[in-house]
Amino acid sequence: MAALTPLNVYICANVLLVLAALVLEAVRFFSPVLRPPIAYRHQLRLGQATALAALLLPFASAFSGRSSFLPQTAQVWSAPTTRVGPLAADQRIAVSFGSSGTSIPLDVASQAATLVFAAGLLFVLARLLRDAGRTLRIIANAQTIRRLRSARILASEQICVPFSFWLPARRYVVVPAALVLRSEDLRLAIRHELQHHRQQDTKLVYLHQLVKAAFFWNPAVHRLDTQLRELQEFSCDEALRSQRSVSTQSYCECLLRVAEAATRQRRAPLHASLIGGGAGTLLKRRIEALLKRPMVYQGRALVLGVGAAVFTLMATTALAFASTVHDRRISADEADRMAAIAQRGSTFPIGVNAGVVRELNRLLSTPDGRAYLQASLARMQGYEGFISDQLARHRMPPELLAVPLAEAGYRNLPQGPDPRHGAGLWMFIAPMARRFGLTVDAHRDDRLDVAAETDAAIRLFSELHRQFDDWGLALLAYNAGSELVERAIAQTGSRDVWTLIARGNENDSGYVPRVMAAILILENPSVLD
Repeated sequence: MAALTPLNVYICANVLLVLAALVLEAVRFFSPVLRPPIAYRHQLRLGQATALAALLLPFASAFSGRSSFLPQTAQVWSAPTTRVGPLAADQRIAVSFGSSGTSIPLDVASQAATLVFAAGLLFVLARLLRDAGRTLRIIANAQTIRRLRSARILASEQICVPFSFWLPARRYVVVPAALVLRSEDLRLAIRHELQHHRQQDTKLVYLHQLVKAAFFWNPAVHRLDTQLRELQEFSCDEALRSQRSVSTQSYCECLLRVAEAATRQRRAPLHASLIGGGAGTLLKRRIEALLKRPMVYQGRALVLGVGAAVFTLMATTALAFASTVHDRRISADEADRMAAIAQRGSTFPIGVNAGVVRELNRLLSTPDGRAYLQASLARMQGYEGFISDQLARHRMPPELLAVPLAEAGYRNLPQGPDPRHGAGLWMFIAPMARRFGLTVDAHRDDRLDVAAETDAAIRLFSELHRQFDDWGLALLAYNAGSELVERAIAQTGSRDVWTLIARGNENDSGYVPRVMAAILILENPSVLD
């Protein structure tokens, strides 16, 4: 069902984000081993592209029409058992790992998942709103010291570390007021923050925070965000180092002086700042890269090759996890499609309504209903050939093979303690069996003779069809008796079987819908896959 598509997309995205974090970690780990290494700007773009693929590929796989080729770990059932009232009252999600598993009501699972998701979302968004408000107040109180195209350079007494910030059509670089007195440090800080703007870091930071909010409980997302922020800083350093007007020694000293001041300022998640996150360890690695890393880097061919391999891996993973949660429930549209297939080349009237959908769900969308159906179809193989031949011989519709399935699950059952109950595959009650020439006494019960009972059932259906000239009414009369059907037609003025059933003219509740459901299942064997 389409209702589970968002859930499968979300699960798949979480898996791919874990994979994206691992891939980026591997690229960063092996890059220094290569001679020459991969440029930080290429690592950054690869990481951003991988994260974007992790967010978009689940949608492509979910709507591709292809199902997962991994076993589903969760199933949504209409009910935990066939022994319940209205099926919609206790729909459940069952999570299984191997042969063990557990299930909980679907509404409880949905509420819990929504609560956990909303808690993470609200937590991150509340922090962002607070930090955005604080940043805007800093900008409002800062003094403009320079304008560079669309960027405003501001000096503030409230900060100790330079940072860059973006709003639609506005770019800001804010530096500590004390830095204005150190012209070289000021020049380097401005260049660094403008590089963040050129790399689009100040725009992408909003996307980073939205992803963290949506996947707050996934630790890989936080790790991926940390890696991308670090690569932004390394990439800025790399860009400044390549400029002839920038002294690497002066730049490293500037970083150290600003880092010392950073101990007195809280880091805001919407900023791209000169020293980034990670405090001392990141600063140490940045300075080492500035002083020791070679200026020659791997060509684009290797980077594109790695990117293609990573995309292929992620696309395959997305297809594998496209349907982690499988919906076993049968919708009205699915029942209509099953009926269209069953009706091809057949003159037997196959009806689908809410009652038929309910019976389909009892058989296909409950764990024990499905087990019962599979066992019944296995037993049916021993009788199908003979009964099909007899139906064809008497020119009866092959759809009547569904009657023993609905009546007894193809079990040739003996008479129970209640004499009102039937026996055999066709569930004849004793008076009706005797009427058609079957012996039923203390010594012999021809209702258990498959040939005899099948012949009697075919003769009874032939008689009922001649009487009512309608297979729906014949099925109702087979279960409730022709007298009840005649009386119902006279009372309602209708010969529509569904109208008679809706008015309460049944013996066993849901009998005709159950037979119709059995016909649909027999004509659509793939529903049991």
